[in-house]
Amino acid sequence: MTFTRTLLTLMMAIVPAVSFASEKTAEQKLEEVTQILKENPQILDSLHQNLQEYIAYQQSFGDTLKEVRHYLSDGKHSSFGAENPELTIINVTDYSCPFCKRLEGELVKVGKEYPQIKVLNLNVSFKEQYEKNGYNSASYALNVWQNQRDKYEQVHELLVKKPGAHDARSLKQIAKKTGTEAQLVDDKETKALLDKNYQYFTQLGLRGTPALIINDQVIPGYVPFDELEKVIDQELAN
Repeated sequence: MTFTRTLLTLMMAIVPAVSFASEKTAEQKLEEVTQILKENPQILDSLHQNLQEYIAYQQSFGDTLKEVRHYLSDGKHSSFGAENPELTIINVTDYSCPFCKRLEGELVKVGKEYPQIKVLNLNVSFKEQYEKNGYNSASYALNVWQNQRDKYEQVHELLVKKPGAHDARSLKQIAKKTGTEAQLVDDKETKALLDKNYQYFTQLGLRGTPALIINDQVIPGYVPFDELEKVIDQELAN
């Protein structure tokens, strides 16, 4: 976001000698910021505007995140983990994204190490167009989840296992191997779900895949298990 970059630029430019170390109290930090503003009144208007925009963005993000959690919990979207989770992770993913495939292995470890966690998948498709028959890997996986759930795990693993982007040939091979050819169809409801997924992707301010949302933290890109573990432990402790 432009305003957050501006805010950071302003603060970095005027606070080179000020330490915001974690051991300082909120009151001490507030006093330091107040002093900086007194000494640099020319930045007050810009800083005020950026703070207002940042607060508005945070409020909008929080509202959207509540909607997304409810939306992904309706049973139409794939998920795994606890039925009554202590912590829910939203996994924004694309079956044709190589880093999403790498992250999938780390999430499998999360599921094994933290049985009290649930992972909800927000599937999008940026690297594939719909095939001429109206499907792609994301719509195919959703169709399998909704109509042949007993086959989903096998289909999911094969979709993740293939290097690179999917196409009609790779999807037909997986469907034939798993007996899910009936899910390679142009389904209007599934397409509507994927359109809604993309809408939420945009509203959340995301710029690419993969991305994880843990409580209100957005973690973009591939993250190894040991780093995820730190975040999860902290969130569970809170």
